[in-house]
Amino acid sequence: MSMNKTKDIFDDDFEVIYQEDYSELLRNAADNNDDDDYEDVVSTLSELDQNEKRTGKNGKKKRRKAPNLAAPAAKTVKTGSKVVCKIVNLLLRTAALTLTALIFCLLAENFWKNHGAYGDVFYAFIERNYILCAYAGIALFLLLFEFFTFLMILTGSRKRDRQDRRIDTGKGLFSFIFIYACSFLSYLLNGLIPSSPSPLQGIQGALNVYGSLHTLLFPLCTAGIISCLIRKFFIR
Repeated sequence: MSMNKTKDIFDDDFEVIYQEDYSELLRNAADNNDDDDYEDVVSTLSELDQNEKRTGKNGKKKRRKAPNLAAPAAKTVKTGSKVVCKIVNLLLRTAALTLTALIFCLLAENFWKNHGAYGDVFYAFIERNYILCAYAGIALFLLLFEFFTFLMILTGSRKRDRQDRRIDTGKGLFSFIFIYACSFLSYLLNGLIPSSPSPLQGIQGALNVYGSLHTLLFPLCTAGIISCLIRKFFIR
């Protein structure tokens, strides 16, 4: 290339800049430019850097998320366990109802079978048979107690959990405990009741019949207590 052409390309103001002088040039340029423009450039670069970092994080999060293949199986197992619990709960509640009905029938049969020693129950009030009235009063109290317990177990519980589902509170538990405990105490203590005045004689006769059933009531009440406890604490 000729000297004339070289002069045409590089004028008299041309200056060679080395790499180590590049940072100094930038500083000089920043000093020569308006301060506001410089701050705008720095702010823009900072925002771009932050956006890049957030995009990188979001990308990492998206890459980490994977489909939960075990969710359908877990849901199926959970649904199946709920169905099993409901079936078991229904069976236990049916058992409690059956046991309550058996206790009711056992009491009614024995009280009726032994009332004849005190007279005719249909004429007890007319004849002012206070002995038979007292006997019938004890029998009626226990039978009504079992009848209402049966209805209580049948209707279920009104208590609900946080998901507004009914919770089985083991209704009938108190009934089984009460019936057997009172029968056993009647067996032990009915002889201590005096025979006069006459109503006490009827009470003594009724408790004697009731106490004699404690051996038959024990397995029935024990099974009922177990069924209620399982419903209350394990199967709801």
